[in-house]
Amino acid sequence: MVEQQPLQQPEPQPSEGVPEVLNFGDILSHAFRWGFGQYWRLLLMYLLWVVTIWIPYLNVGTTIAVSTGAPLLMSRRQRIDPTFIFDRSYRQIMGAWMVCLVLLLLGVTVAALFLVIPGIVLSIAWCLAPILLLERGVSPTEALRLSEQATHGEKWTILFGLLAVYLLYAIPALLVWWILQQILPEGAGITDVIGVLYAILAYAGLGAVDVAATGYIYAVLAKRV
Repeated sequence: MVEQQPLQQPEPQPSEGVPEVLNFGDILSHAFRWGFGQYWRLLLMYLLWVVTIWIPYLNVGTTIAVSTGAPLLMSRRQRIDPTFIFDRSYRQIMGAWMVCLVLLLLGVTVAALFLVIPGIVLSIAWCLAPILLLERGVSPTEALRLSEQATHGEKWTILFGLLAVYLLYAIPALLVWWILQQILPEGAGITDVIGVLYAILAYAGLGAVDVAATGYIYAVLAKRV
C-alpha cells in the first residue's frame, strides 16, 4: 500500500479547538457551523461531481473524493477547493477503497440479519474506515479495525447525533418546500424551475451538514488510534 499524502495543503483558519471528548451538542453545532461555513464550496463540489459522473474511471476518483475526501478535509478545517475531486491521488486508492466498501457493506448486511440492530451498530463502528484508509494509507481490514477502536463507547452518541442533525435540517427544509408549493402558481413553468433549484440547494445543504458532522466526528475520534 502506497502511503497517502495530504491532498490539499492547509490554509490559515480561525482558531477553533476540537474537544477531546465527543458529545451530542458538539456534533450538532459543528455540523451546521462547519457545513454552512463552506456551503457554496460544497455545492460547487457536488455540481462538478454530477456533471462528470458519466466519465469512466474519473468518476470513481471523484466519488471517493466527495464521500471520503471531503469529510477528511473538513476534519482538518481546511478550505475546500471544489476542483480537489479531480486529484489523481483519489483514483490511486480505488482498489483499496472498493475492497473496504465491500467488506463494510457485506459485514453490515450479515449483521443486519440478526434482527437489524447489530447491523446498525456495525455500520457505526466502521463508519470512519474509509477516511482512515485514505488518510493513514492502511489496508482495508486495518482501517475497519481502527474505526471500530476509535468509535468504541461512542456509538450511541454518533447515532443520535447524526439523526438529530438530519432531522434538524430536514424539518425546516421540508417546511420551506411546502410553503413554496402553496404560494407558487400550480402548473406554471416558473414553479418547476424554482422547485428544481430549491431541490438542488436543499440537497447540497444536507450534504454539507453530513460532511461536516462526519468530519467533526473523525476529528475527535481519530486521535484515539
